[in-house]
Formats: sequence, structure tokens, C-alpha cells
Amino acid sequence: MATSSTPAPKFSARDLASILGRNQGPELFFQQPFAIDTAPIIPKNLNVNRPLERIHLVWRGRVVIAGANYTAIAAEAPQTIIQRIRLTGTHQRFGSLTPIDITGATAFTLGRLTRFRGSSLYINGVRQNELGVPLAQAGATFGNVGTYDLEIHYVIPMGPILSVSSKLSTIPFLFMNSDWGDTLQLQIFMGDGTSFGTLAGGTTTTFTAFGSGAGSPLITIFTNYEILGPLANSISPAVVIRSEQSQTAPVAANGNAVRIQLLQKQKTTNIFVKTGTILAGTAAGISVFGVMSDNVLDFTQPVVDNKPIRNNFNNFAMKEYVGYAFDTVMPQGYLNFTFLDAQQPLTYYRADLLAGGSTFELDSNVIGGGAGVTCNVLQEQVIGDPGAVAGA
Repeated sequence: MATSSTPAPKFSARDLASILGRNQGPELFFQQPFAIDTAPIIPKNLNVNRPLERIHLVWRGRVVIAGANYTAIAAEAPQTIIQRIRLTGTHQRFGSLTPIDITGATAFTLGRLTRFRGSSLYINGVRQNELGVPLAQAGATFGNVGTYDLEIHYVIPMGPILSVSSKLSTIPFLFMNSDWGDTLQLQIFMGDGTSFGTLAGGTTTTFTAFGSGAGSPLITIFTNYEILGPLANSISPAVVIRSEQSQTAPVAANGNAVRIQLLQKQKTTNIFVKTGTILAGTAAGISVFGVMSDNVLDFTQPVVDNKPIRNNFNNFAMKEYVGYAFDTVMPQGYLNFTFLDAQQPLTYYRADLLAGGSTFELDSNVIGGGAGVTCNVLQEQVIGDPGAVAGA
């Protein structure tokens, strides 16, 4: 809202219709050949000369498996070829931030957690089924000796994950040039053949250009912008932070009321939980789930000072509720504790108002713990005030 020193902007009905009805499709930002690397940095800063609404990555190439079939295929292959996506920058009000730090497999799945339609995977020209239960994204023969042309899309919105894309819900979270300037840097961590699964003796995996036996696959980065016209100078958006962390010690054995992870005391929109067993036999630095399971945790709840803020008696009931609320099918191994089930991004939980010394954590009964069992937690947080007026 405007202050006495900041007069409210005045827009006609035509102005508002023009502003709220204009956005752009994917715009090519950068393209580079795929190379197995542990920490590749895109050699130019992300462009925010217009309000940035999302980043869209596409991995496109040919995979030839020869010699012998894979012994086991990762549960989320082949989107596991991108191991991690990280975006860092310096915000003019909030300082150094990492708005995105998530695994490629989770980035691929995020849209499906709140939408009927998730990200797309094409194998040999055929779009694969949506993630669901059982979780089986790859084609039935992927991993056997053969030739596979893959096209994998990863869509990462700057705002909270919602089932309906709305201009009004997106605007308070856009990335603006006035906030970030020339500081946003994107890193894409690539996997190798073992990111698809466990190699048998004699198995070889060769990467070439899409539709070709030569060259290299390509990583293409697109950016999507909103066109706000004069409104762009009247808002001061908040920042959504997504940081995925992997926990093994809390799920190494069964137990009740186990602290899975301490959570950040920030405005919280969603808490995504991902459980299963890590696949053995991958190369150093490669981590993929061999099995995704809904039978690792139960009675999982976000808790403040031993008091649940979402009273969940049964994970299966909660999973069905969230799927119904967002009109989707929650994929196997995934669970979402959401504060946006009303599809309103400003209904986030105000953990930023908790008293000093209080604890904000995710607790659960562990019912399927053991060696190799892992729980990934992604807390979607909001930094700043989504209703702020520029210059206020």
C-alpha cells in the first residue's frame, strides 16, 4: 500500500488490462554443450532487464547404452542427468541470497506437486506419462541396450508453487533489475551415466547430439518475463527461497517424534518432503534415489516448540488432501505440507514472527528407516514483504 510520501499510482481500466494481460514466452538466454562437471557456472549473469517470472531449462541429447543393460534404473531417471540447480545473487535490500538450490529431479517434479500437468520428458519423440504412483517416469525400456533421444524440461518459477498461474499472484515475487542488478549467477551441476542408474559389467553410456551419433547434447536456458509497463516502477517484490537439504541420520532407524530437520524462521509457503533409498554404485558426487517410498515417515508435522502447526494424524490422508486441494496426483515418495491450499500466496505461515529462542522444525515418526534411507526437505520461504511499494 502507498505511504504519504509515495502517492498511489493511477491506472485506467485500459492500463490495467494491458498490464495484467501481457507476458512473454520463453526467450533464449544461453546455450552450451553438455559436459560432465561438478560445478559449471554459466559464463554470464542472468538477465533481469525485465521482470523475471521463471527459468526454463531444457536438456536435449542422445544417449546410447551398449554392452549390457543397466542393473538398476534410478527412480527419477533420466531427469537425474541434471544433479543440482543453483541460483545466487546479491539483493539490494537483503544482501547475498541463494534463491534456488535444488536437485534436478526435484526441480522437474515441483510443477506436478501442485498441478495436474507437470514438466515434460520426451523419449524418442514420445511424451512420457505424468509422475504418479508408482513413480515410473522413464519409458519401460530405458536403461536397456538401445538408442534414446531425450528431451527433458525443468521449469522453475520465481514465485511460490501454485496450481493456477495468476498474474496477481506472480507480480509480488518477480525478480526486478532494481533489486538484483547484474548479480544473478546460475550454476547447473551435471551427472554422468551413473546418474541414470547402476551400470552392469560391460555397460557403456555414450552422449551425443539429439538425433545424431556425433556432437554433444545441449543445455538450453530460457527466461520468461512479465511485461508490467508503468507498474514495474511501483512495486518492490519479495523473494522466494527454495533450498533442498538431504537428511540421513534422522531416518537411519525407526523412532517416534524424530526431528527430521530444523526449519528456517521465515515466512513459509510450502514444505516439500521426499523419501526413499539412495541408489548404490554411482560415481563420486552423484546421488540419486533408487526407490521412492511413502513408507518411510508417518505422522509428519511442522512443529513450533513441541506444538504442531498443521495437525497431521496420517501421512496418507494428508497426501490425498493436498492432491485434492491442488487437483493433482502426488508422486510416490513426495509429500507437501502447504499453507497455500487456498491458492493464495499471502497465506504463508509467519514463522518470521516466532519469538526468539523458539524452534521451528519438521518432526515425524520414522517407520521405514534403515541403511541408505534418505529424506530430502525443501522449505519454500519468502524473504521480504510481497505487498511492498517501491521506494516506501
